[in-house]
Formats: sequence, C-alpha cells, structure tokens
Amino acid sequence: MDEIWKVTVWGVRGSLPRPSPACMEYGGNTACIALEQKGHILVLDAGTGLLSLGQALASQKNIKRLDILLSHFHIDHVMGLYAFPPFFDPDREIHLYGGTGLARYLETLVGPPFWPLGIHGSPAKVSFHEIQPKDSFCLDGLTVCTMAGNHPGGSLLYRIDGSGKRLTYALDCEAGGPVFSSLAEFARKSDLLVWDASFTSLDLRPGWGHSTWEQGLELGCAAQARQVLMTHYSWDYLDELIRCQEMQAGQEGICRFAKEGMVITL
Repeated sequence: MDEIWKVTVWGVRGSLPRPSPACMEYGGNTACIALEQKGHILVLDAGTGLLSLGQALASQKNIKRLDILLSHFHIDHVMGLYAFPPFFDPDREIHLYGGTGLARYLETLVGPPFWPLGIHGSPAKVSFHEIQPKDSFCLDGLTVCTMAGNHPGGSLLYRIDGSGKRLTYALDCEAGGPVFSSLAEFARKSDLLVWDASFTSLDLRPGWGHSTWEQGLELGCAAQARQVLMTHYSWDYLDELIRCQEMQAGQEGICRFAKEGMVITL
C-alpha cells in the first residue's frame, strides 16, 4: 500500500518577508515547504516560514530527525535558520543539504557577528552535506535527485520519489530558453510540481532567475504534472494581485496558488 505524503506550505514569499495586513491571505513568510511521510519530515528551503514549522514541531517530540534541503544560500531561503527552535533541542538531529560551501556560508551567516549563537554551538546534533547538480541520494526510503537551476549564482532543484509518488521543487529558476526542455524532463509526471511564480508576465525581469505562473502552467503541461503549486511570490505583491493571478489561472485545473498553512495530500 502506498504511503500518504503530507505537503505543508510554511512560507510563500521571495526575496524578503512581507509582514503586512495586505498579505495575510497568502502569507508573508519566505520560502519553506515540508513533506511528511511515515513520521519523517523533509524540509525544502529554510526561509522565515521555517520558524512556524519549528514551533509546530515543539509538540512532536517523536520526530527526532529533520532533513533540510536548501535550493541556494540567498538570504530569503535561509533566514529561518536564525532562532529555529529545534536547534535548541539536544534530542534533535538536523541534517542540512546544499551546494558548495554549505557549512562555511551558513556558519558565517548564522553566527557572530551577525547572530549571537553559531549553528555548531547549538544543542542539537547538526550535520552538513554538500551536494551538486545531477546528484542522487536516499533519505528514509525517498530518492532525492538534483538539477541545476537557472539562477544568478546557481541554485539546486529537487525531485523526490518514493511510494509511487513524485514531487519536484523548482524555485529560483528562470524557465526561458533551452532550460525549459530539461526542466520538463526533470519534472516528468510529477504528482506535485512546486514552481517559482515570482512575477507576472508584465513584470518578468530576464536574467533575474525567476519565472511566472504562466510559465509554470506551460511547464506543468509539458511535464504531464498532475498539479502545479505556484509560490515564491514577489515580496511586493499584495493579496489582491495574487488573487487576480489565481482567478486567471482558475480555468486550468492543474494550477494551485500556495497559501501559508495549506496542506496538500498526495
């Protein structure tokens, strides 16, 4: 029998958090999504939404290990590592995965003089794992594959397979040009494709390494994905604008727009 995957959205913004009454419907925290299956939690990116996940884990002492996959080290994707509650629990084991320089960058960013306590000084058992594009590895019965994203400074896209299911996480990636066919192949037949919908087609800035919901829909159709979850909204997009995009996409059955607290079952 296939295991149920529970996908929870904890952060939906790109570049900067947006704590504003005009952003309460979709949310103002930066990128963070968690996949839970068989009592194991796999976290995708560590934006400010990670703090809400950490608070939720306070009552789940049975979950001893957390695996956090980082797409890259831009500040909006790692801000949640500051004051992440599980770092202060000696019974937790936290594994961080990311590209070249992972430990060096995070220890510099999350530690003096920018923060009082460094990651290695935290009570939890923390491990760093450097990974590269085209890597493949196993985590608690799941197979994780990586691909290079089209983003300034580089990024990692993730595909997670297991229990007859597939989730592809593709944030901070510009879909234009020859990368499109590679993306479609990487995300082929995903049950859920998590997509970078940072901009509208009118606001899209070529070379910035981001995309639109329209490109996500096109990619989802090309990849034969069952669902495409739009997220990583530009920090200055208010609920009203995102709601308009969602209404435009409403005719397309595979599109969903991420809201903090949203749970998707696969």
